[in-house]
Amino acid sequence: MQAEVAKVFTHLPTGGAPLRFETFARSDISDRLRLDQWTFDKVHNFLTNEQNVQPLRDATSVIFFVYLADIDLAEHVHMPNSLNFREKFNYTQRGIRQTYELFESVFNDSRTAYLMTADYGISLHGGGGERGVETPFILWGAGVKRSAPNPGQNFTAGENGPILPLYQLEQIQLAPLMSALIGLPPPMNNMALMPLGFLNTSVQYELQVLHLNAMQLLAQARILIKRHEDGILYLLLPKFESLGSAEIENYPQIIKYLVAKEQYEEALKVSHKIAKLAQECMEYYHGYYHLPLLVATTASYLVWFYLLLVRLARESNHPKSERKGYLTWTTLMMCLGGLVLLELMILQRVPHLTAFYLLLPFGILILALAERPCQDRDLMCQFPVLHLVGIVMPGVLLILMAFHNSHIGLLYLPIVCLNNRRAFFRPSLKLIFWLALVFLLSGILLVKQSASLHFITDTIGVYIGNSHVVYFSMILSIIRPLILGHQHSTRVWIVNMAALLVTAYGIYQWDADQPVCTYVYAACWSYLLFAFLSIPYSGTKDLRRRLELIIFNMLTVHIMLTTSIGSLFVQIMVTEFVLGLELYEESFSYANLKDAIANQQQNNQGLEESRNESPNNPLEHVRQSYRYAALILLYLYISFFGTGHWFFNFTFKPMTSRLFFPQFHLHMLVAFILLKIFIPSIIVMSSIYALVSFGRKNARSIFICLFLMNDAMSLYFCYFVINRGSWEKVRESLDRLLVSHVFIILLLVCSWIAKGFLANTKKDKPTPRAPVQAITNNANLAQDSQV
Repeated sequence: MQAEVAKVFTHLPTGGAPLRFETFARSDISDRLRLDQWTFDKVHNFLTNEQNVQPLRDATSVIFFVYLADIDLAEHVHMPNSLNFREKFNYTQRGIRQTYELFESVFNDSRTAYLMTADYGISLHGGGGERGVETPFILWGAGVKRSAPNPGQNFTAGENGPILPLYQLEQIQLAPLMSALIGLPPPMNNMALMPLGFLNTSVQYELQVLHLNAMQLLAQARILIKRHEDGILYLLLPKFESLGSAEIENYPQIIKYLVAKEQYEEALKVSHKIAKLAQECMEYYHGYYHLPLLVATTASYLVWFYLLLVRLARESNHPKSERKGYLTWTTLMMCLGGLVLLELMILQRVPHLTAFYLLLPFGILILALAERPCQDRDLMCQFPVLHLVGIVMPGVLLILMAFHNSHIGLLYLPIVCLNNRRAFFRPSLKLIFWLALVFLLSGILLVKQSASLHFITDTIGVYIGNSHVVYFSMILSIIRPLILGHQHSTRVWIVNMAALLVTAYGIYQWDADQPVCTYVYAACWSYLLFAFLSIPYSGTKDLRRRLELIIFNMLTVHIMLTTSIGSLFVQIMVTEFVLGLELYEESFSYANLKDAIANQQQNNQGLEESRNESPNNPLEHVRQSYRYAALILLYLYISFFGTGHWFFNFTFKPMTSRLFFPQFHLHMLVAFILLKIFIPSIIVMSSIYALVSFGRKNARSIFICLFLMNDAMSLYFCYFVINRGSWEKVRESLDRLLVSHVFIILLLVCSWIAKGFLANTKKDKPTPRAPVQAITNNANLAQDSQV
C-alpha cells in the first residue's frame, strides 16, 4: 500500500497483534498509473511463498488490506467518462478477480470473507454530490449471507447483467460488521450500530455480536453522562432523560435473563433498542452546548463589528484621538464578568475549547471598549445609514448571487457600470473598450454558471480542446502588454517568453501521455522563484511600470497552473479592472477639480485633496473605504468563479501542479491551488495600491471594511450549518462558512505580497500649494483636466 496510508494503521493500538506492511512511495514507481500493478505483484509474491502462508493457515482474525490507488488517480487525470479511465478500470477489475482466485487457491478452506469498498465515489476530492458520497461495498465469502432482509431497491450489474439487490449502509457501519466477521468486538471508538441480517450465522452468534456492539456504545455514553454529572451545577441543567446510569447498569442483567430463557429474538430487540438509545445519548451530549455556543458566537460577531467600527471611526477622523485604554471602569467590569463565568464553567467541568468560545465575547468587548476615543465624540453615531448599507448590501448581494443562485455575472455587470457611472458622461475610446470587456466577462460568467447555456461550451469544446485555449492564453499574455503599451526590459521579455514556451512543451507532453521532461519541472520552478523575487528587485521605481511587471509575471505563473479557460478569463478580468480604475480616477479627478474651482477655496485645500485623493472629510473617507473593499471582495469571487476551479465544495484537480510535480503531493497541490486562486487578488490589490493614492495610504481602513462585509456573511452562514442529513447539504453549509472565514485571511496575505511587490517605488509627493485661478472657459477646463 501507499506509505501515507500505512501511517493511519501504524499509529493505532494493535492489542499486541503483529502488523506487517508492504509500502511504496509514488516516486518509487516511474509511470503515473502503475501503482495497482505493483500492489498485485506484491500480493502474488507474498501468497506464492509457502513460508509466508503456512503460519496463517490455522490462524484466526487475520486481515489482508489491499490498497488500490490507480482508480483515484485515473479519475483525476482522465475523468470518469473517458476511454483511458475505462481501460484502467477494467485492468483493476481483472486484477481484483485474479487476486480473489489466488486467495481461494492458497487458502482452500472456505474461511475467508471479502469486502471491496472505497473512501468516496466518482467525483473530485471533497465533492458533495450523490455520485461523490455514495461508495460501493461488495461483501461476500465466509459468514456472509447471499441476501439480507429488506434490500430496498435493485440494480443492474453492467449494461445487460443480472438484477441484484441493492443494500444501503452508512460507511461507519462497516467497522462493526468486519469485526463480527473475524470474531472480534467493535473498535473502542466505534459509533455505528452493526446492521442485522448480513451474517450467515446462528442467532446466538448474531446476538453476541450485537450485545458487544451495544456494550461498546454504552461505555461511551456512560463516560459522557458521568462527565455531565460530575459538574456541580448538573442538577440545574437539562439531561438526556431516555438513558441514564441505572439503565446502563441493568442492561447486562436483562440480556443474561433473556438468554437463560432462550428468548434470543427478544434479546436482539432489547440490544438493538438500547444501542440506538446510546447513539442518541452520545449525539445529545456531543451537541449539548450547541445553543450556548451559537449565542456566544453571535455575541462575538456583534462585538467584533463594534470594535471594527470604532477603529474605522478613529481612522477616518484627523487628527486621531487618543484611545481610552484598559484602565477604565467598564473594562474592569467586563473582566470581572468574564472571571465569574470562567469560575462557573470550571465548576461544571465545561470542555476547554467550549469554555474558550463562551468567554470570547468578553475578550473582544474589552478590546473594543479600550479602543474608544478619549473625547466624548460619539463616533458610532456618525453615518449609520452608510455603515448599514456598506456592510449589509455587499454581503446580501454576494450571498444571493454567488452562493445561492450562482449568477454572479448578473451582479457584476450593473455594479461595475454603477461604480463607473461618471465615466459615461465623458465618452472615449477607452470607455468603449472597457465596456466591451465588461460585457465579455459577464457573458462568460453567465455561460459558465447557467446549466441551460452549457451547450455553448459543449459545442466549442468539440472543435477546441482545453490545451488549445491555454496556448491561446499564452499568445494573449504576450500581445496584451504590447497593445496596452507596457514597457518591460529585454530580460523580462526573454524570460517570460521562454517560460511560456517551456510551459507549452510540458502541456504537450502531458496531453500525449508522455512523462513530463525533468527540465520542464526545473524551468517551471526556476521561473516561479524568478516571478516573485524579480519584482521588488527589478530596479523599476515608477509605480505604473512596477504594476505592469507584476501583472506580466503573475499572469505567466497563472498560465502554468491553469488547465483550461481560467487564465484567459483572468487576463480579461485584470485588463478590465485596471481600465476601470483609470476611468474612475479620471472622472473623479475631473469632478473634484470642477468643484474645487467652483468653490474658489481660499486656502486651495480642496484642489490639493482632489489631486492627492486623501480626503480629510470623514464621510468621504468611509465611503471610499467601503467602495474599494467591495471591489476587492467582488473581484475575488468573480475570479473564483471565472477560473472554475472550486465551486464552494473544496474539490480540486491534481492537474494543477502537473508542470511542477511528477507525482501527487497533497499539501503542495493545495498550496498551488491557493496560489492560482489568489493571483488575481494579488493583481487587484497591487493595482489599487499603485494607481489609487487613497488605497495606498488607507489600506487599514479598506481592510476594516473588508472584515465588516465578510464577517457579516460569515454570521449569516453560522445559522445554517448542519451536521445531520444529506452529506451534500452538510458539506455545502460547512464549506460556505469556511470559505468566508479563510478567504479574508488569505486576502490579508495577498495585501502583504502586493505591498512587498511595490516596495522601493516612488510614492506621491505633496503637490506644492499654488493659488487657484478662476477659469471661465469651460472648454479650457475640460482640456486641462484631460491633460
